[in-house]
Amino acid sequence: MADRSEASLPASRHFLNFPLVYKLGTRLIGYFPRSISYGFAGTIARVSEFLYRPAFNVVMDNLKLVFPTATREELQNLTREIFRNYSRYLVDYGRCAYMKHERILQEISMYQGRDNLESAIKMKRGIILLTAHLGNWELGGIFLGSYGLRTNVVTLPDEDPSIHKIRQWYRERFHVNTITIGDNPLSSLDLLNALQREEVVAMLIDRYPEGPDSTVLDFFGRPTPFPRGPFILARITGAPIIVSFVVREGDAYRGIIEEPIVISSDEEEVQAQRKVVKILEKYIIMYTNQWYNFVPI
Repeated sequence: MADRSEASLPASRHFLNFPLVYKLGTRLIGYFPRSISYGFAGTIARVSEFLYRPAFNVVMDNLKLVFPTATREELQNLTREIFRNYSRYLVDYGRCAYMKHERILQEISMYQGRDNLESAIKMKRGIILLTAHLGNWELGGIFLGSYGLRTNVVTLPDEDPSIHKIRQWYRERFHVNTITIGDNPLSSLDLLNALQREEVVAMLIDRYPEGPDSTVLDFFGRPTPFPRGPFILARITGAPIIVSFVVREGDAYRGIIEEPIVISSDEEEVQAQRKVVKILEKYIIMYTNQWYNFVPI
């Protein structure tokens, strides 16, 4: 999941995003009942609203694009709900760190589009999975592992190497590989090899800077850059693209898998980009209170 978010966040770093807090949080959170952990998360969300006001305002501005007729009060309330749910996501992230694989799968109690995944697997070309900062994207790789699929998460290195290592450890514990792009000249070869082994290459695509490797598309009425890389990769290799999310519903998570998209020409590549963005918009509208995008569209 190619995530350029770390470099784009406001300069004031969240107090949870430090190595010592990260390590202690993932180790300790599992010892507390979920209700207590969520209560603590709610307190963190309220504190974060005041300490990180620029991020709060960015979320409100993004929501204004999604719901242009919403009042300021409605946008504020929805933003507070997003902050609260994000804190709960962090709790779940920590709780899952030391759970057994089978126990985590029980967290995803509902599936939508399981047949779409099976159709993509039958193509035997590997799978390019695209998603957004919606719901609990880290659970997706664990779920795919239950199918015997090896998942490779595409990411940029974190500005703090210690946190990068912690996230990598978290994924490897559930047999999810991390492919770090950016300064690594062999990363493209790693992606090709993964698909040739019929594995999954997973990318977050809703935060991406404009540049020669991006395409500007309409996203909630605003020209927004999206990466071309996964679509070029699909055209070259024949690997199908699936758009997938893991979103919270009640006390459990729902896995969502859209039907495979196959690209065989430049024209189909452009059409696929637009189709994927429309799918992102659809689910962001459906699960707006779980859209954790703290950078401007």
